[in-house]
Amino acid sequence: MKKERGITLIALVITIIVLLILAGVSIAMLTGNNGILTQAQNASKQTEIGEEKEQIALAYNGAVLKKAEEGGGTVTAEDLKEELQANGVTNVTVEDGENGSITVTFGESNRTYTVDADGKISEPTTGTTPTPPTTAVTDGSWSDEKGVNTPVIKENMELVKWDGSKFVTDDTNSSYNYDGEKNNWANAKVTIDGVESYFVWIPRYEYKITYYTDENKTTTSETPTTNGTIDVKFIPTTKTTADDGYIIHPAFRDGTSTNFANGEWDEELPGIWVGKYESSRSDAGTTVNDEGTSTKIAVRPGVTSWINTKIGDMYTYAKEYYTNLNSHMLKNSEWGAVAYLTESKYGRNGEEVTINDNSSYITADAGISANPEQSSTGNETGIYDLSGGAYERVAAYYTGGNSTSLNDYGSSLVNETDKKYVTAYTGTTASS
Repeated sequence: MKKERGITLIALVITIIVLLILAGVSIAMLTGNNGILTQAQNASKQTEIGEEKEQIALAYNGAVLKKAEEGGGTVTAEDLKEELQANGVTNVTVEDGENGSITVTFGESNRTYTVDADGKISEPTTGTTPTPPTTAVTDGSWSDEKGVNTPVIKENMELVKWDGSKFVTDDTNSSYNYDGEKNNWANAKVTIDGVESYFVWIPRYEYKITYYTDENKTTTSETPTTNGTIDVKFIPTTKTTADDGYIIHPAFRDGTSTNFANGEWDEELPGIWVGKYESSRSDAGTTVNDEGTSTKIAVRPGVTSWINTKIGDMYTYAKEYYTNLNSHMLKNSEWGAVAYLTESKYGRNGEEVTINDNSSYITADAGISANPEQSSTGNETGIYDLSGGAYERVAAYYTGGNSTSLNDYGSSLVNETDKKYVTAYTGTTASS
């Protein structure tokens, strides 16, 4: 009988070993120190470093030329930052270094370069990127640690924190605290065309107002009076039914079924971003005679408010500021959400916001740190210009008003088909 031939177990094992050796050689060729992939990664890294150094060099040379035109002087960190931003480099931190040097850190690569007094640029060093805590999400979901819905961070936005003298990037997205004591509200920076604007996060909440018959607040009243207190409770987006005696503020509600009659939005919101200062033109200066001429909005401190415009035009400019973020003029309901939170223990706790009486309509009265009592929190993290400054306008109108006047001053509001951006009142009294 003829035997059938087959592969032995030993031969099979040897074959497998040979295949593993061949695979190992192939992997080494790809990923070793001199491997193809490694060399490609190194080449890509060196290209990025070259591009970053070139961006710094171009900005530094531009700053030197500008200084020469102004009569000479040493290039400062602020000079270099302005030139970088003018060249479209925005995600970068520029600070003064040692011995007259300047450090430049790119946000995406986390590489830091040192520019000496002669403009020589060092090789980069790479810092350690902090790992955000697990609760420091920025998608608007509920945070048990913070007790509020987390701020929603979208494109061109970054969370910032107050470091005692200026706003800097909040790497861990966790510096804010709505605890009723410190009350450090979350702040974000948006950079468009090199111009920075600042916004404050108002988390979703429900509230209850208790009225009193007397200023000492000893006897409650069943009808509204001029004496009262407000109790605020932060709530997750999933909560759509208020506690007994409380009302979920309409600024966070879905009002599609009522055509946004109370100033709602087209979905339940975890919170809203509100301009930290009165709006200004993006090219505004620091005096009332330097309002600028741009039709682009900026929200920043220490510049002249945008005062010479019609409400309808301002409404249009606000919507055009950043359509991807649903930017719009503040509605009555949204203004109310800010005012109620400011009045609560999470804001000024009944203490009146100090007026910004700057006669030149300078936002934040020209100094954030010098005037924290002018903010909604009594510190630098709150919203400024709530009291004083220029006239306040909101996106609302009375449908029975003078049609000629409405068309002259606010036609864009009246003709708005999507009423989530504007509140159209049909009644003439508070009760209706």
